[in-house]
Amino acid sequence: MYTLLAFISIFGGVVFIHELGHFLAARSVGVKVDRFYVGFDFFGLGLKLFTDSKGTEYGLGLFPFGGYCKIHGMVDESLDVNENNMIIDHTAFESKNTISKLWILSAGVIMNFILAIFLYFFIFSFYGKQDQLPIVDKVKIDGPAYQAGIVNSGSTITRINNYDIINWSDISIYLNQFNMHNFQKGQPLEKVYIEYIDSNSNTIIQTQVLPTVIEIDYYYPIYKQLKDLGAIEYFDNVDRKIAFIDIGIEPLPQAYVMPFINEVVENSPAAKANIPSGASIIKMNNQIINRWNDIVDFLSFNKDESFILEYEFNDIVNIVNINPEDGKIGIIPSMSKINIIPDNIVFKDINLFDSFILAFKQPISDLSLQIWGFGQIINGQMGFDGLGGPVKITQEAGKAARYGLPYFLGFMATISTILGFMNILPIPGLDGGHALMAIIEGVSRRKIPINIKVAIQSIAIFLLLSLTVLILFNDIRNIL
Repeated sequence: MYTLLAFISIFGGVVFIHELGHFLAARSVGVKVDRFYVGFDFFGLGLKLFTDSKGTEYGLGLFPFGGYCKIHGMVDESLDVNENNMIIDHTAFESKNTISKLWILSAGVIMNFILAIFLYFFIFSFYGKQDQLPIVDKVKIDGPAYQAGIVNSGSTITRINNYDIINWSDISIYLNQFNMHNFQKGQPLEKVYIEYIDSNSNTIIQTQVLPTVIEIDYYYPIYKQLKDLGAIEYFDNVDRKIAFIDIGIEPLPQAYVMPFINEVVENSPAAKANIPSGASIIKMNNQIINRWNDIVDFLSFNKDESFILEYEFNDIVNIVNINPEDGKIGIIPSMSKINIIPDNIVFKDINLFDSFILAFKQPISDLSLQIWGFGQIINGQMGFDGLGGPVKITQEAGKAARYGLPYFLGFMATISTILGFMNILPIPGLDGGHALMAIIEGVSRRKIPINIKVAIQSIAIFLLLSLTVLILFNDIRNIL
């Protein structure tokens, strides 16, 4: 029930704001709104409240997942259009010029982006920007920090080159700031002075560390995260790379990937043991597995020795014997199965001006990830498995609500941004598709026949329903 209420609050609120945008825009240019409902009244299951002096019927729908705004004289998903007298009816959508039509059609998207900006501004100004404490969780054996004597997990980094370290991002920023220019010029890296509180002795220790450069293949979501910390992208001959300065320490994890298998590699040890995709690993040699890193850690110490693996699939627990190959068994994690660790996350204070700027930048950042994701799907680099629908949103909404208000509002802002982006796409049935037809009519100075609009809308509804079924199938499959 708690999760369902969170979903209704987020998705319902975002859709309602979207429809309110259409309503206000239509009224502003003299277009009548036939019906405005909070919630959907599918199959007539709703409560009519009243009709105002302008002929708009207001009501409550039984299905509390947003709202519905019926624009007078517009061919929408209701397919309820009376062609007679539509042009001469000055309160009808079709009687208005192209600019007025585009204003009405884009207003929902505009409201979604305004909502996202407002929510992000509230989060950044009231809570701050999400970060991590400068506490070391893991030290890479024989890495720069290890060689300099920073060996104990739980140690706190306090200063780098006389600069105070407040959050973990400060470490990355200063390391890149002090040495990235040397890497770009092909010069040797310089040592940095690091002050830290050792977790074992609880004493302040100062040491010199010679950083190293980490170079990885370019991957947009990773670069997007590292760019603001001072990482760079470059081309090594024809290969696109990301480079950043590192000393071999890791922070306390903000989240962890759960031990769910998304894909089993063909002819791998896991495939030979008939482990299916979608299985959840429970134990390895009776060692309880809680997260994907537990699997990685176990295999790092059992690279070639056979072991007993216990997994759950379709509510049935199975036990198999696995023979790893060089520490690998051929399984790929499900990146949709992630849990956040709120205790390892802090929010650093930022001023109102920076909050305002970040409130505009964050929706753009969300959009860039969405566009990248669509590009990956179109190019065949990413399957449809990553698509999520109502079930997925419900799950994530419940998690966000439990983590706290800033996570809940942040998730709501992200959903609002995504909804706005999806609706502005020039696809029949969506606001962008209607806008494209309005532009075509405006440029050609000819009306598209109503019967053609109805036909396009009918096909669009069928395709959108098919996509909905596909997404729901993915949701259910990811649950099972």
